[in-house]
Amino acid sequence: MSAFDQQAPDTYLRGVTFTYESDPELPATDCGVRDIDLDFPAGSCTLITGPSGSGKSTILKLLNGLIPELYPGELHGEVRLAGLSTAATPIQELGRAAGTVFQNPRAQFFTAKVLEELAFAGENAGDDPDLVAERIAHAATTWNIERFLPRRLAALSGGELQLVASAAALVGPHRILLFDEPTSNLSPEMVGHFAEVVRALKARGWTTIIAEHRLYPLRGVADRVVVMHGGCITGRYPAVDFFAMNETERIGLGLRTLRVPERAARVPATGKKGDDAGAPASAPTAPGVVAESVRFAYGPHEVLNLERVEIPAGQVTALTGPNGAGKTTLARVLIGLAHPESGARISFGGKVCRGRERLRHSSLVMQDVTRQLFAETVRGEVALGNSGVSEERIEQVLADLGLGEVADRHPATLSGGQKQRLVVANATVAHAEFYVFDEPTSGVDYRHLRSISTHIRALAARGATVLVISHDPEFINEVADNELHLEPRDPESGTQRAELFGLLK
Repeated sequence: MSAFDQQAPDTYLRGVTFTYESDPELPATDCGVRDIDLDFPAGSCTLITGPSGSGKSTILKLLNGLIPELYPGELHGEVRLAGLSTAATPIQELGRAAGTVFQNPRAQFFTAKVLEELAFAGENAGDDPDLVAERIAHAATTWNIERFLPRRLAALSGGELQLVASAAALVGPHRILLFDEPTSNLSPEMVGHFAEVVRALKARGWTTIIAEHRLYPLRGVADRVVVMHGGCITGRYPAVDFFAMNETERIGLGLRTLRVPERAARVPATGKKGDDAGAPASAPTAPGVVAESVRFAYGPHEVLNLERVEIPAGQVTALTGPNGAGKTTLARVLIGLAHPESGARISFGGKVCRGRERLRHSSLVMQDVTRQLFAETVRGEVALGNSGVSEERIEQVLADLGLGEVADRHPATLSGGQKQRLVVANATVAHAEFYVFDEPTSGVDYRHLRSISTHIRALAARGATVLVISHDPEFINEVADNELHLEPRDPESGTQRAELFGLLK
């Protein structure tokens, strides 16, 4: 008998089936979850994984009461959180019983500044101000965000917002944390820190339930692993057995790597690809996007100060660097969505272009893809803005990215990973000169990571300039020819480094 079996858990699902309410005119392509029996012992860490759309996020929404409070549908079975029946307990009280970090952290913020956000729940509940301040200090230290406290949320990167959301979830009277894809936008350094925090919380008796595609960070942290597919539990493993699984079994289950990916070797960029990347260049690389003298600030906070950045055409370049280095800001400047200080020169294909012209020739997949969904159906979303693209081409891309069966559904009904693939699908059928993909594998499973890589590489093969912003080493190894590594601006000298490397494969 394990330590977790010595007392009956007070957080569990018993015989739970949930069917999302949907438009009766659309096909019911999934039922949410079916016949779920799960216990979450106090002080344990449970990892829930499986393909996109398999029901992982649904489990978390059942536990925190968002189902059926905000997501109507037909629910059968019993769900308890910290001993509370989610069917009989007001959602405000359930919110005090567990902290939740959503897949899209922007969806859970209520204020404009970091400190205000951390204080919001406690102040709203009327908690003692000194106790709230003590909890905030502890959460900020735990997640290493003390320097963010006075800043505006709008000025933070996606990864920094994930850290703020994690800290906010820690500020409360509960000892249960629910995480939905918590490492998707974190740098490798912060992924390691996340694992250490969960390990420390577990040692203090906290219960953590994590829905995640990126598995290797939780090796040695999770106690057990639950694998889902099609709304059902298809596997339950002690963590030690799960992480000992061989590659054939892992790929057969459609799961991402269980071990820290070995990064491709970096060499001075020569314009050549693959095994030839380190060889001397015999001819100049085709001109892609070149930026010189780029400076950009959010108010008094300067983010970019770069002498020169070059992204070659006909290749895929991964833009890497710590959270908050300015990667997304640089991409927005390059395509013309953000305007640098005067003196900047940005050229496409050797021609200096103004922001509006760059925007016309660019395609962007944002980090927060919900801001790019406008159509009434998935099929309509892929066609949006892509006049002249054949129906056959649209259907092929939908099939390749695993969206064929949901083509007639409203985009808002999709899982996070499905929404991600949908916006990628729209971008890959566009006819652009410069493509930017900002964390395109957030919430994406192994199969679709590979299909996204294939479509992105096809864009480069036809001569486009492709920039992929990513912290995902598994994806970078799969898709990139080059790596452009961006360091944060040095606060003392004001300078900033951006180095381009070729990747040996």
